Amino acid sequence: MCALLAIGSFKADAAIDPSSVVVLFNESSPDSIEIANYYAQVHPGVRLVGLSQVSTAEQVTQDHYLNVIRPQVLAEIDDSTELIVTTKGLPLRIRNTLPNPGTYPGYRGEKFNLQIPHDWWKPYSSLESELTRIDTIETAEQMGDQSFLLSGPLFGFDAEHHAGNPYYNSGKGFDRSDPSNEGIRLSARLDGFNSLDVIASIDRAQHATLAPGHQYVVVDDDPHAPGATVDLMSELVEDVLIPSGQDYIYDTGTDDITAAPGPVIGYVSHGSQAGVSDFIEQMDFNLAPGALLHTWESFNAWSFKEGYNLHRQGLVGEWLADGGTAALGNVQEPKATRTSVANEDILFDMLLRGHSFAEAAWAATAQLSFVNTVIGDPLMTFRPWVIGDTNLDGVLNITDMNAVLTYWNQTVEPYNTHHGELTGDGFVGADDLILLLMHWQAQSTNLGGGANTVPEPLGVSVFLCPSVYLLLRRTKSGPNPPVLL
Repeated sequence: MCALLAIGSFKADAAIDPSSVVVLFNESSPDSIEIANYYAQVHPGVRLVGLSQVSTAEQVTQDHYLNVIRPQVLAEIDDSTELIVTTKGLPLRIRNTLPNPGTYPGYRGEKFNLQIPHDWWKPYSSLESELTRIDTIETAEQMGDQSFLLSGPLFGFDAEHHAGNPYYNSGKGFDRSDPSNEGIRLSARLDGFNSLDVIASIDRAQHATLAPGHQYVVVDDDPHAPGATVDLMSELVEDVLIPSGQDYIYDTGTDDITAAPGPVIGYVSHGSQAGVSDFIEQMDFNLAPGALLHTWESFNAWSFKEGYNLHRQGLVGEWLADGGTAALGNVQEPKATRTSVANEDILFDMLLRGHSFAEAAWAATAQLSFVNTVIGDPLMTFRPWVIGDTNLDGVLNITDMNAVLTYWNQTVEPYNTHHGELTGDGFVGADDLILLLMHWQAQSTNLGGGANTVPEPLGVSVFLCPSVYLLLRRTKSGPNPPVLL
């Protein structure tokens, strides 16, 4: 009797429920309306909220946020709203036009008269980062970069005013009813160069799959780049990727990594900060569904208009246009510190443990009311790969078998599952079909053979036996696939 291969079990942490998600769209933007409606089709249960009289410009002032955007959003959310999603066509960046306030009389209450050095006051923040604190930030003085309050003897006083993220490095799913998360919500943005790019990225997010041995996280750590002394790339590799068994490429030289032996599920680097212009265009990666970008760049989310790169730095929009799925970005200069740039080790640790993209991104970000933003479907979670699943829909069925038979006896990219290549040898043949059939049988067995069991192809058990396996191997050099009758 032939042995069956067991399908590994994977239990993802509970993710945010769509019913707790509010999706904002700009009533003046056709792109915004189209994207919001599409997202609601993909995630039934999310609530759409149209905003009126809102600018379609990428940058607005604090007055526009406080007097036009914030009141409309506050009127539509309640205690159950855990996640606020913005869409293309809504402002991207907020510029606080207040001059350097110098001294804040009573800013800390009657105890303090805080003098703020000129170079500490930086006025920019992303719309998404301000929305995380929409409940508590109600004046221009509270908005923008308050990172100077994250360290030093003042830390911890009057917590409602400082911009430290209480969810940072929590290691658990986001629950707004948890007292430690009081006063904040999560946020994300659905954006790209055009609505087609955004919709395509949403679709790819629904097929985000972790396939050990099939995908790579590329970690390009140039030791001479600005921020190289404070980044967490070595911790990402040593403390997260290696223990989890996730395949990776790690380079600490000055040459850029532009190719990988298989599909890429994540890319971390200093980007153009390592002295490389148009680095995204140089990539020759096969990007897997769910592919995530995180670069230590100041302006990688400066704009979602094609060609609007600032200071030669890459744009998240380029990543999405090339087949990427999600990204962490900065709408202005964050400075390279571990409290101002999202920590890549926490980000991937959360994702590999089954948390949603929004949870992973904000748990990795120490600073709120700042320039950080989260781009992509916030409800995306990485599922474990069902061995043999060619279209990454989570089940084995005739569609997967057809992929193998369609590309039978052809040379394709290693682990190109959509072309039926499952074993990594770059050739679609008997090995791939055997692997698929064995796990199809195992799936049917694990499901108990009940009414909802995926039906087995007629005679599938025959292919699990060594003699027939050898017979199939002989067809590898033949022009036609075997006929399964």
